[in-house]
Amino acid sequence: MIEQIIGFLLLFFLTGITLVYAIFPRKGEIDSQYDSLYRFVFGIIMSIVILVLYGFILNAFGADPGTGLGYVTGQNLWLGLGGLTIIFFLIGWWRGAYPILGKIHKSLLRFPKSPPHSVLAEYDDDKIVLAKFKELSLKREKLRRELKDIERRLALHTGSLKEHYTKKRDEIQRNLKKIDEQLRELEEKRAAELYMK
Repeated sequence: MIEQIIGFLLLFFLTGITLVYAIFPRKGEIDSQYDSLYRFVFGIIMSIVILVLYGFILNAFGADPGTGLGYVTGQNLWLGLGGLTIIFFLIGWWRGAYPILGKIHKSLLRFPKSPPHSVLAEYDDDKIVLAKFKELSLKREKLRRELKDIERRLALHTGSLKEHYTKKRDEIQRNLKKIDEQLRELEEKRAAELYMK
């Protein structure tokens, strides 16, 4: 059952939708109001087009001399369409179509470039800086909560536990200083870039 669902999605949706995202990586690029609907419909249409073209290519090779059957087999469809889907996905990722992947790991974060003569092209760098700023701010907030918890525990404990929490508090304070320095450097660097424009 799961194989049939995955196969159905691969045949009639995944290949086409990854191609659409590879061609149009920016949100709202197809249509400002109904972008998701158009992407869904174009994904289905492009999947069918790719499937038909791929079928023609496989049929162009004629019959397999060993079996006497054509090359349009389940295995060839899986390999070909799966490979195309992966290629289209990687192109779309490279062009910044999937910024949500940054939540998995920050090295996967990419933003789509704006068209060169667009008013938005000057804000492409801001997206990257904003993502870094957001990541550092979240780390800072998490450390501040931990520090508050540690200070509460320090007030409750004595002896070796107090020493343990004191060391932990000092470590968190050092990490907070590092993050504050990184945030300050980020702000200064961006301010200098804006000044130079």
